[in-house]
Amino acid sequence: MKQPTRPPRASHVNFGTSVPPEELPWPEHVGPVMRTRRLHLETEERATVTRFGGLALVQGFLRRFGVAKLIDEQVEVLKIHLPYHESDHVLAQALNLYVGGSCLEDMMHLQQDETVLRMLGACRLPDPTTAGDFLRRFQSRRNPDALPGLRRANDELQGRVWRTLSRRERRRRKREWAVIDLDGHIKELCGVQKEGADFSYNGKWSYQPLFVSLAATGECLAVRNRPGNVRSGDGADEVIGDVLPRVKDHFLHMLVRGDADFDRQDLREACEEHGAYFAFVGRAHPGRPEQAAALPDQTFKPFRPRGERQRARRRRDPDFVPRRKKRPRNRRRQRARQRGYRELRQIKQWVAETTYRPQDAEQDYRLIVRRQLIETYQGQQLLFADYRYRYVVTNFPAEVSTEEVIDHTYQRCDQENLIEQMGSGLAGWRMPVAEFDGNSAWLETARLAWNLGKWIAQLALPAEVVRWEWKRFRLHYVLVAAQVLKRARQLWVRLMGPRSLVDPLLLAFDTL
Repeated sequence: MKQPTRPPRASHVNFGTSVPPEELPWPEHVGPVMRTRRLHLETEERATVTRFGGLALVQGFLRRFGVAKLIDEQVEVLKIHLPYHESDHVLAQALNLYVGGSCLEDMMHLQQDETVLRMLGACRLPDPTTAGDFLRRFQSRRNPDALPGLRRANDELQGRVWRTLSRRERRRRKREWAVIDLDGHIKELCGVQKEGADFSYNGKWSYQPLFVSLAATGECLAVRNRPGNVRSGDGADEVIGDVLPRVKDHFLHMLVRGDADFDRQDLREACEEHGAYFAFVGRAHPGRPEQAAALPDQTFKPFRPRGERQRARRRRDPDFVPRRKKRPRNRRRQRARQRGYRELRQIKQWVAETTYRPQDAEQDYRLIVRRQLIETYQGQQLLFADYRYRYVVTNFPAEVSTEEVIDHTYQRCDQENLIEQMGSGLAGWRMPVAEFDGNSAWLETARLAWNLGKWIAQLALPAEVVRWEWKRFRLHYVLVAAQVLKRARQLWVRLMGPRSLVDPLLLAFDTL
């Protein structure tokens, strides 16, 4: 079989950006380019066109990896199938999120689209009320193995995709690094009858899901629903204990990162049990500030952030050409001085290293101490200066420098963007039902929808699509007009649109 040509760069997919200026059309009339012409509307009795042409990629993915069969084997919720199976409900809700639905009621856009039904090979899809009833059946007291089964199906599907990627790249060994980020998210709730909800540290009636992701691709490795009154690190050791064995089968080295809430001994022990490195932002535990202040001054070395070090390396390049660029005005600082606000300025940083042994630990860890000189100004007047300390606890070997440890630790901040996209781009934090386990099942369905976009991007799309926001991804690879035709006993999907938008979809479908 002839292999498809390499997909074009994703930045050239936007039609119009790659057209030469001399080929751009020019209006033949005087006045504004857009004219409000008179239109005539009519309806088509037998519509064969849909705006969700990008679902052809999802359908190809589901068929190739046998997703429906996998879900039906792992999840057992319904005693009688009249007519839907468990896979019908899970995939219908996942596709609803994938195309941009923000709640269960938005399933009607797929349910009433005859063209989408023909693409999916279905005569009908579950009603929103039926979908809500399906989520309520995940209660642990009625079906204790239903929710773990859905998680196992997601995990097994993720393993299949990773094995396929390794075969496609002709890897004879595992991939080098898997960087795993942990973080919690406070989801404020409006409903007063949400089971398992509680008041968070800031007084919000909420859940606090734990989100575990793979830094390189943004894939969701695990998501766990929790009451709002827990700390971000509560239960993280159990989740990591489930995630690391799966990741270890496909990666040589693993690194787990998290903020100060994950600086816990149980989580450190879970990482070491599975042979993973960790780098957590350290808390200011009693004794740590005193230990940092007691370090001799000669142990502290000047520290420059990663961006400054990169710019310094570029300046040392023989081919570097300096550019004199006027620095833009700091309007925020100017307005703060006008208002007489207090202003904190970081003047300089130093870094040092010492050993740290928790009370209930049997070994020492590396404690990276970063000392910051902070000056406080009132307008233009200097009030005082003081030192502040930041900590990083890690089990990285001594060959990894302190600067590299700090760089690895604080690159985890990109996960905040993933958590934001999980809510605004995918509506994964919606929590549509009142039952706690039902909302946990919804999060697993949202994890499947989230990973569908990431997996399709890795398998068949340009590399930078993996990091796109969901709005941009949908505009290019989901919301594409398509016509579904039955020809020679086969189902054909005819994509309609500019070539720069349609060609990448055709190449991606051939690759899948």
